[in-house]
Amino acid sequence: MAKKSDLRSEILDNMLRRGSMTRPELVAATGTRAATVFEVVDSLKREGILCEPERSGKRTGRKAPALRFNPDHFWTVGIDFQVRRTIGVIADMTGGILFSAELPALERSSLNACRNEIREILRKFRAFAGNRWKNVRGIGFADPGLVDIEGGVSIRAVNVPGWENTQTGRWLETENGVPASLWPECTVKTYMEYRVRGSGISGSLFHIGMDDGIGGGFIKNGECFIGDTNQGMEIGHIVIAPDGPLCQCGNRGCLEAIAGESGIRRKIREVINSGVDTKLDMENFTLAHFVECAQHDKAARIIASEVSDSIGRALAVAVALLNPSVIVLSGELTGLGDLLMNAIHRTLNLSCFAGAVKDLKIEFSALSANDTARGAAILMRNKLIR
Repeated sequence: MAKKSDLRSEILDNMLRRGSMTRPELVAATGTRAATVFEVVDSLKREGILCEPERSGKRTGRKAPALRFNPDHFWTVGIDFQVRRTIGVIADMTGGILFSAELPALERSSLNACRNEIREILRKFRAFAGNRWKNVRGIGFADPGLVDIEGGVSIRAVNVPGWENTQTGRWLETENGVPASLWPECTVKTYMEYRVRGSGISGSLFHIGMDDGIGGGFIKNGECFIGDTNQGMEIGHIVIAPDGPLCQCGNRGCLEAIAGESGIRRKIREVINSGVDTKLDMENFTLAHFVECAQHDKAARIIASEVSDSIGRALAVAVALLNPSVIVLSGELTGLGDLLMNAIHRTLNLSCFAGAVKDLKIEFSALSANDTARGAAILMRNKLIR
């Protein structure tokens, strides 16, 4: 017979993966006697962690009511610290958003300037919560760069000046008086892409985010994998052109240097300097404008095709190594639509084993703007429960 402490952990793990389960479903999932499972479930209810609708009558013939997390047991904060903005949420125990706030990136000339943006989000949260701020038990942080998860250290974000080798976790804990943990932003997004699809995924999922930078994430059975030192899945720094342009990381020919914002800017500059007639404009450049131009401007469409082919080549490496069931594409470059999707399909079909791509699904992101911050809050909840 399993120890009750082990069974408790197994029940909570099942609830974290599924969100809601009936008692019979928990019995089947754990392979443990019903009476033992029910005893642990009742204990979790008494602690206020789980809640369960009351059943009227002894035998209704209906399905047993589903157990869920008690939304008011505690709250967590999630912060998504992006290159161009900061988004935060307060989430209840079920992951539902109680309050959200957003700030555009200000002048990030120093570490303290970056932290002041985060402080302002948290100030808004305290104003909203008032006396209920005591319900907040932890802060989850989606970091824009490399992260030491165990140490709570932001190692480096190449697109955020001053955001390097800083004790983000300790700082958040000291200023707010609750535990804090951080994860790479793309890892949090990967977790949420998996979560929002629910039972629609039977295997693993690889996610690639394509904005100013390019990041990746991999999840299987609800658990993200980012390597032994938390620096795996950096698809943006796969070298696809050894003699290519210099990347901000110091290498040459990285996917990010070719298909990220800096690479696209370089290609546009070359086109303009060569005298090609185009609506592309360096002075008012944004990725959104580039994507729009690619719909009708010949030069922009050629650049978009080259970028899409490069992304396809990097994804071929991911497929060869990880053999995922689903690839999810997110970020502003997904606005390229069929041009991007067709290039990826074509490259994978040419480069990968037939068995790896036969049933492979490639989808665009299903997330909303607040979902990464919400994911950070949910991951913090998971950590506190476990």
